[in-house]
Amino acid sequence: MWCGKEATAGPRGLKDRVLAAGLCTACGMCVGLCPYIREKAEHVAFVAECSREEGRCYKVCPQTEADLASLRLPLADAPHQDPLLGPHRGVCISRSPRAAVRRKGQYGATVTALLCHALESGRIDAALLTAWPKQGRSLLPEPLVATTQQEILAAAGSKYTAAPSLKLLNLPLPGVDRLAVVGRPCQILAVRKRRLLPDPTFPAEKIVLLIGLFCMWALSYRDLETYLEPHLALGKIRKMDIPKGRCRIDCGSRRIELPHDEIRGMSRAACSTCMDFTAELADLSVGSTEWKAGWNTLIVRSAAGSELVESACDNGWLETRPMKEERVGILREASRTKKSRALGLREQTARIQKGPPGREILEERERAARRND
Repeated sequence: MWCGKEATAGPRGLKDRVLAAGLCTACGMCVGLCPYIREKAEHVAFVAECSREEGRCYKVCPQTEADLASLRLPLADAPHQDPLLGPHRGVCISRSPRAAVRRKGQYGATVTALLCHALESGRIDAALLTAWPKQGRSLLPEPLVATTQQEILAAAGSKYTAAPSLKLLNLPLPGVDRLAVVGRPCQILAVRKRRLLPDPTFPAEKIVLLIGLFCMWALSYRDLETYLEPHLALGKIRKMDIPKGRCRIDCGSRRIELPHDEIRGMSRAACSTCMDFTAELADLSVGSTEWKAGWNTLIVRSAAGSELVESACDNGWLETRPMKEERVGILREASRTKKSRALGLREQTARIQKGPPGREILEERERAARRND
């Protein structure tokens, strides 16, 4: 998003232009940066007024303006600087060849396998994830710093709500010198923005791997829980899958399917302004294939991501296959659709707010012009 001249680059700007406008993505990055910001059940709010004119809370928010050129520097050496898929070295399909890992993970369990190998090989000490609640009747995911393969496996699978796990980055992480972060595109953007700020309290150099998840939208936790409660015992949910046309929920001994359109109607308002489908600032981006069951789509972006994938394949944690060119085209078209919809909404908002569009809007408009030439 962007801010007009009357907005401050501080708490008031964050409150007026993001929180009050319903555009918070609940990434969690601002929670704990300021003693006045709190999060409960994926809802972020100020609990008291803050008079600062500038603040880190505003600067790290994925819904405020960003220096995209600086954010993309870690991926500047990627041979493909694709305006639709973002910087990358290659696109393939992938899965873990280990059946026990696939049973735990989403689709081909690529993220789970990569993290288990990264931990086993000493590339990371821990991974920032979200896990299903351990007990009770809640569906609310719990942020987790996983330090063992068992914890990684227990947290496997997509949760589909906002899950503001980045709030844990504002707490001490004793014993963690090499951390992997898994998140939605907005969360990857927030981490990249935070790393640009001079802050001795933030272990920016300790975050050695960013794995982004494909995301068209995240669901409202409150709406989803209210909708599902009559259908099943919420505390027993251990896996969800939302392919086109249906929503599948695994409760262990019972599986149910619900209408996709009703589930999609619960998406957060902020998601309609997001132009990033494939987590373009991550080291590795992972999503479904939607055409080959039991496999993931994997976009390799950075040198560190490429090296991890190769090592995971060499050590039996992962296998990859080339993605057919026509499937890459479909992926690019899905990304184009999300960007176009979000861009239209952002331009409409800019006209209403009577201010200049932000850099990201101008850059996307320039890309669109080049594509139409």
